Amino acid sequence: MQDILSRFPIGAARDVRRASSGLMHGTWLVDADAGRFVLQRLHHKLATPEILGDYVAVTEHLARKGVPAPQLVRTLEGALVAAYEDRLWRLATFVPGETRDLVESPNQAEEGARVLAAFHRAMADIDYTFRSQHPLHDTEGHLRRLREAAARPEHAEHLAGIRDEVAEVDAQLSALMLPPDLPRRVVHGDPKISNVLFDGDRAVAMLDLDTCTRHSVLVDLGDAVRSWCRDGGEDERQRFHLDRFEAILRGYAAAGPPIDAAERAHLGRAGRMITLELASRFLRDALEDEYFAWDAARYPDRRTHNRARGRAMLYLAQDMASQQAEVDALVRAHFGDSGGR
Repeated sequence: MQDILSRFPIGAARDVRRASSGLMHGTWLVDADAGRFVLQRLHHKLATPEILGDYVAVTEHLARKGVPAPQLVRTLEGALVAAYEDRLWRLATFVPGETRDLVESPNQAEEGARVLAAFHRAMADIDYTFRSQHPLHDTEGHLRRLREAAARPEHAEHLAGIRDEVAEVDAQLSALMLPPDLPRRVVHGDPKISNVLFDGDRAVAMLDLDTCTRHSVLVDLGDAVRSWCRDGGEDERQRFHLDRFEAILRGYAAAGPPIDAAERAHLGRAGRMITLELASRFLRDALEDEYFAWDAARYPDRRTHNRARGRAMLYLAQDMASQQAEVDALVRAHFGDSGGR
């Protein structure tokens, strides 16, 4: 670790400790002469020059707007990242606060929605063309790639154990796609609760800004609903919490940009769409065995963990569907017919 940190202008590193592993990047907290920093070992699929350039553009824009966000620390040679042992490592400034792995109350969901809404507002005037060709919420693309993976002869053995799940995701997700003409705005891309920074009970910032792009804000709201309206890990079958869903609507309606009629028409199903999108990604990795990190202490291999994840997301989507009437009523109550402000 010292070999990596010596490439950055931060002086001597006095303390380095693992913060989290996550599904993608590995993360360490670093206390050095120049202050506290966050070091990340970037996942190879999220370490392209395009994604790194987008990250810099987003974080610098937020800094100009006075919005708390990590700021990239370049290497001594001025590079965006340091290369070490076939991996790329990124250093950024530390934003004070704490993160949570799970939402524990409607108030936390409301706070998360409020800071996500503030992020959307702050990014509304960025003058930048995103270059990444790896959008996280390419729903049609994820479903297409699941179909392609399921059709490959070399995956037949592994498909046998999840054939019904693949068919169910295909049928349901096909019916939930967003229309292509919805307003496109800058979105975070991955607003799971661990990417929301809290100061006590108040949310103060969005973290992990690798996946920002232009898309419908419904993908962010849908991902928040998927992530914040359930308990347990992503491999656990959990029920959908309607009170947290209402809290998300309340927080976003209070602080976010207006939601137009076309967006409102799909808002109540966005959470289910993103849940099934993630199920498609887990099931695809259960076939291809190459993308998501997995828990070797609880599962014998990546495929087994991803099968459990895919089935858990399907269970959640089914519970969402069973409460669809209540979900639609809450959308009308908070966003009505006038744009939700």
